[in-house]
Amino acid sequence: MNHMFRGKYNEIQRMKNNNMLDSKKNLKIEIICGVALAIILGAVYYFYRSWEILVILILVPPAMMGFCLYAYFKEKRHDRSSEKDIQSFLSGEKYRKKEWKTAYYEYKEKHSFEEISPKGMKHDLIKRYRNGNHRGLAEIGLLLFAGSIAAVFYPIKNFYLGYSILGILFGGAFMSYGIYKYVGGPVRKFYKTANNLSEIEKSYNKGKMLSYKTNSINSSGINLGSTYTVIFDNDRVTAVENSTIEDMVRKMVRVKKYENSVYSGQEYNYYVSVIYRESDGKESHIDVRLDEFQCEMIITEFHRSFYPHRMYDNIVSETKDDTLVTP
Repeated sequence: MNHMFRGKYNEIQRMKNNNMLDSKKNLKIEIICGVALAIILGAVYYFYRSWEILVILILVPPAMMGFCLYAYFKEKRHDRSSEKDIQSFLSGEKYRKKEWKTAYYEYKEKHSFEEISPKGMKHDLIKRYRNGNHRGLAEIGLLLFAGSIAAVFYPIKNFYLGYSILGILFGGAFMSYGIYKYVGGPVRKFYKTANNLSEIEKSYNKGKMLSYKTNSINSSGINLGSTYTVIFDNDRVTAVENSTIEDMVRKMVRVKKYENSVYSGQEYNYYVSVIYRESDGKESHIDVRLDEFQCEMIITEFHRSFYPHRMYDNIVSETKDDTLVTP
């Protein structure tokens, strides 16, 4: 990937973060509220001389302001440390360190590319979509749907018809979505729209497969075959012809977490960005989330198979600050 495209790619990623949560502004508001509360309590105590109010005055406003200041400086400290992490990532220094290499080789000894179902690509992909969460969602939707219909024909006292209609609509939606995902809806949609299915299946069945799990459930994955690379996530399955792929690069996304608009911590997510050229010649990319060592495994395999003499130190980074986590 050339330097011009790398700069363009980073610009695209930065544009995604325009709608960022202004946590510092929220903290200032909470500190001002704490000061105002202290003034009000002080005035009340001046007139009433109550020891209960004095205890609240001594404990509550300082605790509010102290917590806000702690969260503010914690975020600033993590911002500074993340700059070093990002620079180490972009320069490739992180991957040249002995500690990282040792951890990577230990990971490879315990993990290898995943086995493909002997029943073929369609069965393998559907199996990866199928999980208990989708089945549970379908069952909850069915229960709500059936219960709401029953309430229409057997009216319950003080239970309005409008609630039954809403229950039917929401229950039907939950049930349909759960069934759609459980039976591998995105896979079936892919099979209806994809071209060269026989070639894609042949490539997939002998390909190198890695998948990322969230709470022990497959959420994304990539299969590097001889002629096609197949990528899936929660919403779709995509096949890219290997001859159109220009590069695979690492991508690190810093996610800042907030609870009730107050900074609570950060984490790094890792992706492989598949850079390819569409049929009209337009350059595009697909990001697939993996863990850090899986990213290294698939990129190494890609270059070993298709570009054995080319260096692969192309890395991009994005900072994503708009993740809001509430209790």
